[in-house]
Amino acid sequence: MAIVRFSKELQDEIIKRAKAVFDNQITAAEESRPDSTTWGEKIYNTLFGEYTPVLNAVPQEFLYMVDQIDVGRIGDTRCDLRFKLLNPRPWTRKFKDTEYARSNSGYDSTSINLLDHPAWAELHAEVKAWQERVTAVKNKREKFVTQVKQIIEAHATLAPALKMWPPLWDLVPEKYKEKHREVVERTKKDVEIQVDLGALTAAVVANKITR
Repeated sequence: MAIVRFSKELQDEIIKRAKAVFDNQITAAEESRPDSTTWGEKIYNTLFGEYTPVLNAVPQEFLYMVDQIDVGRIGDTRCDLRFKLLNPRPWTRKFKDTEYARSNSGYDSTSINLLDHPAWAELHAEVKAWQERVTAVKNKREKFVTQVKQIIEAHATLAPALKMWPPLWDLVPEKYKEKHREVVERTKKDVEIQVDLGALTAAVVANKITR
């Protein structure tokens, strides 16, 4: 009977699946970004609101119209988010720096950096909270993957690794599962490594539930 060894291909496949356990959580965290249109309107109105009556009196064909604003930074925080406008609005072809914002050098005129100003305090806080959520999930994924690696690298074959942590089965590709089902149990020396098996199991179970 064949023994399923931890080849590089099998290890790579397991690690890929271990990373995928957190795909839904990362997507949810990334999609929890500050609302694009709400803040797009606020940013535009703060920058150009006082000129709206004059601009509205000019036919659109004479103006440079935009439907989005790219924000590179807010104060000292990297942002790199695109904010949408409800409808196309007039914009300057060469953005003039103000107390609220300055042009993001090297990019087109709709790419700006918002300065450290009270007008952006709420948005600044939302961006930082969003980034922290994304980072927290990515750190959980990194810790999970690192510990899965420890388990598979501590064993030469699949069977004893499964004995140590049965939920590893969910990360094994089907063709290797088929091989494993043919394996005759052999007594192997137990391997001890310092990983949180309970936390690993909880992550896999949570992924199966939300999938």
